Amino acid sequence: MTNLSRRSLLTGGRHCAANTLRPPWSGAESDFLSQCTRCNACISACGSGILQRGPGGFPFVDFQRGECLFCYDCANACPEGLFAARHTAPWNYQLTIRGSCLSLNQVECRCCQDACESGAIAFRPTLRRVAPPSLDEALCTACGACIAYCPAGAIAMESRPAAERRPTLQENP
Repeated sequence: MTNLSRRSLLTGGRHCAANTLRPPWSGAESDFLSQCTRCNACISACGSGILQRGPGGFPFVDFQRGECLFCYDCANACPEGLFAARHTAPWNYQLTIRGSCLSLNQVECRCCQDACESGAIAFRPTLRRVAPPSLDEALCTACGACIAYCPAGAIAMESRPAAERRPTLQENP
C-alpha cells in the first residue's frame, strides 16, 4: 500500500508514525501530535538523553542513546500538560526478541542480559546448543536498556496489544 501523505513524499516514506516511540506517559499518538507545540521542553528535561527531536519537530524516544529512567522529568517540563499521571503505565510497549538474535542463531551472546537491571532477560542452559534468551514480561519494565547493547539489533519495542495493556506502572522497591 502506498502512503501518499505530504510527509511521506518529502521524507521518502521513511518516517512512519506507527513505528515512532513517543515520550513515556504521552498517551495516544493522535492526541499527542495534535496538542504538542514542539517546544522541546521534554527533550531538554530528559536526563538520559533518549528524547530527541524527530520528523516535524515532535519528540521521539531513541533507545540507541540509552534507557528510560522513568523519572517523569519530561512530563513535569511540559507546559501543555500533555502527559498522563505518573501512577499510570508510562507506555504500552513490550520488548520482542527477533530471529536475528545471535543466540537464537547459535552464536554465544548475552549482551541484553548484562544490560537488563530488572533481570527480565535470562539465558537458560541447554544441552549441545547455545542457550536462547528468555524474556519475562512480568519483570520487564520496557526501559529499553537492552536495545542499544544488542549487536544484532534483534531487540525491538512494539506496541502491546490492547487486551494486554498494563493499567498502572509497577513501582520498583
